[in-house]
Amino acid sequence: MEKIIELFVSFGLTEFQAVALVKTLLASLCGGLIGLEREMKGRPAGLKTFSLVCLGSTLAMITNDYIYTYIAGGSGDAARMAAQVISGIGFLGAGTIMVTGHNQIKGLTTAAALWVTAALGISIGCGFYFGGFAGLVVIYITSFIYRYLDSKIMKYSRIMRIYVEGTDEEFMLKLSKYIRDSNFKVLTLQRKSENKWFEDNSCAMIEMDLGKRMLHSTIMEEIKQIEGLCYIEEI
Repeated sequence: MEKIIELFVSFGLTEFQAVALVKTLLASLCGGLIGLEREMKGRPAGLKTFSLVCLGSTLAMITNDYIYTYIAGGSGDAARMAAQVISGIGFLGAGTIMVTGHNQIKGLTTAAALWVTAALGISIGCGFYFGGFAGLVVIYITSFIYRYLDSKIMKYSRIMRIYVEGTDEEFMLKLSKYIRDSNFKVLTLQRKSENKWFEDNSCAMIEMDLGKRMLHSTIMEEIKQIEGLCYIEEI
């Protein structure tokens, strides 16, 4: 770690700035790795959410150190306002989280983005401009990287969730047979009549464990060949 810090210092950064940059990069990486593990298990909060939360926490601590060292002169409690902002932003973030009609949780990444933005605001507000800029750059770069990884991972995830609608119950029997023949394990199956396009249709939301990593688009194409299918969507 010291070698990396020395490398950044050689580019003209101060030691404090170099340490701050290394911390933000490391926080984003660690948070993303934790999120990767959760996402592979089919949890709603994944790569970007964990990365943003971890990065935001680190920025808050870096800014706290900056306030204590360069503003408060090593005394007092100059970080009290920062603590209040970080605590209060949770109420705003909670307002962005919702459960959709398909029982999917939406808004977690938005809530995390609000929280990390608050940390960026504290950093800039106290005069630690480099910390705010470094955090902003890391957020933008890692967001694009994690979005790409996210799409690749979910294509081959063991856990697959689909919403299907068929012309009648006969379609559901055929779909059940396909799932059994493919050795998939049904984790949850919900029937909701209010989601139907037509009154006589049958519909279901199914969460499956495929048993191994498989290309989801292939499974979707196989289900589309089942007679009686009206609509299918991966959720």
